[in-house]
Amino acid sequence: MTTNARLGGVIFAADHKRLASFYAAMTDLPAQFADDTIVVLHSDTFELVIHKLSGEPAMDRPPVPRRDSYIKPFFPVTSLASAREKATALGGALEPADREWSARGFRASEAIDPEGNVIQFREDAPSYLHGHSALSHASSRH
Repeated sequence: MTTNARLGGVIFAADHKRLASFYAAMTDLPAQFADDTIVVLHSDTFELVIHKLSGEPAMDRPPVPRRDSYIKPFFPVTSLASAREKATALGGALEPADREWSARGFRASEAIDPEGNVIQFREDAPSYLHGHSALSHASSRH
């Protein structure tokens, strides 16, 4: 079966343009389409839609984490340290480096976007980059 559909997700936002700028900068996904209600970030394999919710109040600065969400998307980065600096400059935040954890060949950091959505960023773990088996790093972490 051939399809033009991609793996992806939709994130609802009070300020969809600001949130789209955050995700575009953090993920290197370019904007493919934008209007008054959505911004579509796009690659050959993934599409992230940032959708405005009408009537939503302005977000607190810094945002209050929405820890009661039932979904937490994660995004690959080349460096958690660089992502931490970039996220802060863009109104989000990654947890401090001493709260990072490793599993299945990656290191991860919990984070929040500028609207308080809890997300996660992952970089390849150093031992995974040097050809070690991901199975030796198995963990019950998510």
